[in-house]
Amino acid sequence: MIAYLLTGLVAMLGVLLPGAALAIDEASVVRGGRLYDHWSRESRTRPPSEAHPLLASKLPGLAGPQTWRCAACHGWDYRGANGFVGIRSYQGKDPAVIVALLKDPTHRYGELLRDRDLQDIANFVSKGQFDIPAAVEKWRNASVSDSASAKTYTTICANCHGQDGSLLREVAPLGDAARQRPLEVMHVLLNGHPGGAMPALSALGTDMVAKMLAYTRSLPALNIDASVTHGGRLYDNWQAELGAPHLSLPHPAYPRNAFYANDALLTWRCSSCHGWDYRGNRGVYATGRHATGIKGISGMAGAEPARIAEVLADKNHRYDAVLKHRDLQDLANFVSAGQINMENAIDRQTRAVRGDALRGSPYYRTICAGCHGLDGQHVGSPPLGGLVRANPWGALHTVLNGHPAEKMPAMRELDRQMLLDVLAHVQGLPDVR
Repeated sequence: MIAYLLTGLVAMLGVLLPGAALAIDEASVVRGGRLYDHWSRESRTRPPSEAHPLLASKLPGLAGPQTWRCAACHGWDYRGANGFVGIRSYQGKDPAVIVALLKDPTHRYGELLRDRDLQDIANFVSKGQFDIPAAVEKWRNASVSDSASAKTYTTICANCHGQDGSLLREVAPLGDAARQRPLEVMHVLLNGHPGGAMPALSALGTDMVAKMLAYTRSLPALNIDASVTHGGRLYDNWQAELGAPHLSLPHPAYPRNAFYANDALLTWRCSSCHGWDYRGNRGVYATGRHATGIKGISGMAGAEPARIAEVLADKNHRYDAVLKHRDLQDLANFVSAGQINMENAIDRQTRAVRGDALRGSPYYRTICAGCHGLDGQHVGSPPLGGLVRANPWGALHTVLNGHPAEKMPAMRELDRQMLLDVLAHVQGLPDVR
């Protein structure tokens, strides 16, 4: 511990005293690690929207900007990824040689990054690589009660990430990240988070950082049920759910000739393009004022959420610019695991909910009437009867997931037929006060 404190003291003095090259070099090395992770976030510059030529053919589904990250080709273990060689052989090499490689026609970073950025990346490649897989494996089974790693986490990390690792919505819950992507998390622990305030912990040494990683693996996982229902509310109206400022310009991908093309708020809602029945141009929104010609999301039910999150962040959807990481994760979890077959629940032609109104009456009176009133015309809310008759698909979606930014509970875990019976009862309520 005394050695760690001395290392930190030397680093501080290096910032204050001229001629202390060690601290300046170390700052450059860890910043280079952050640039290696995600240089556009760290340097606050815009990456090319087109995929990197070397990765375009190998990973056609990856969003263009993601293909320009060093880790996409060289991996979190620095040994190579996606068919490319790693950077381990350049450890200890002259940084000037590495800068020249970064500028060559293969890498093409000369016109994208400043000289300082290129130098920092080169310093990281030359001096900042650790044998991360060996360190992770060595402490993979470390006791979660290890006092040193627990104290380090609770004092250094918990103030931002929370005691359970789930406080920040900008990142995945730490427990999930450490279990699913240990090499990437180890890299971030050592070098800090690109463009963020997270400190680099390389001064603690790889063993202590690896033991911290082992501790974070014991933290709770994301609650998938809560994530799915929150994602359902985001699909409905993410700006209302998050209390986000309304965007003044329509979504770039919303067709210019569609009826609601000039309604900026509406064009940014997922449901406006993909429909309340999730079938897009093959469902209820195939015709009428809401028709856009855009396909639905039903084909992505059951898909890997990480792949869906990449689609949400691509140049067509662009939701990574307006949603935090956890919100993208929740929306992806809804698309993957939260959709239901609306065709089995609602008759498309008559809009009648396939339920028993008489059987649903007592459930409505106990579950819903307290807020909506016995006749569905509680003061301050539109008459439910008319709403559910006009849009039973949206009503069922709301019943399952809750209403954005309001206290209405998500009823997803209740018996599905009972919910259909309740909606069938509501369809018989009056819509005139």
